[in-house]
Amino acid sequence: MLKVFESFAGYGGASFGLQKAGMEFDCVGYSEIDKGAIKCYEQNHKGVLNYGDIKRINPEELPDFDLFTGGFPCQDVSIAGNRDLSKGRTNLYQEILRIVSVKKPKFLLLENVKGLLSTEVNERGLINIIVSDLQKIGYGVIWKVLNSKDYGTPQNRERIWILCKLGGWYFNEFQFPE
Repeated sequence: MLKVFESFAGYGGASFGLQKAGMEFDCVGYSEIDKGAIKCYEQNHKGVLNYGDIKRINPEELPDFDLFTGGFPCQDVSIAGNRDLSKGRTNLYQEILRIVSVKKPKFLLLENVKGLLSTEVNERGLINIIVSDLQKIGYGVIWKVLNSKDYGTPQNRERIWILCKLGGWYFNEFQFPE
């Protein structure tokens, strides 16, 4: 059975997605600090332990898991905001790196807004920095912008989905859905 850890969990969207896909899984824990989101998560997914603020998680204290999910904060890169990385919210992806470099789950599924693609740090694309950082700790990385309207949802939401596999991907091993 797939063991999952949800970071930046919100209401538990990753668990809902896995349920909808018919996958058997066990969520071994989640990380969330927003009080409203925690209340919603606990109503939707009973008995899953919240490890709280991702910055304070000791990876050695987490149970092992196969899949790490996270929609790390997007406010700093969203075209709807000021696009200011100095606030440090989007840079919380580095906490994901810190945890998975110790736990080494087989897969990571990360999500963010399309604005991540047009954000630069010292004249280098932030997406390229993130991909490089993931590769440095042993992950093969593929990503694609998907729009929720193309998958039966009555909204127009473009999001970048980053899928990582420990050890890398074989040629055409995975294809994002059209």
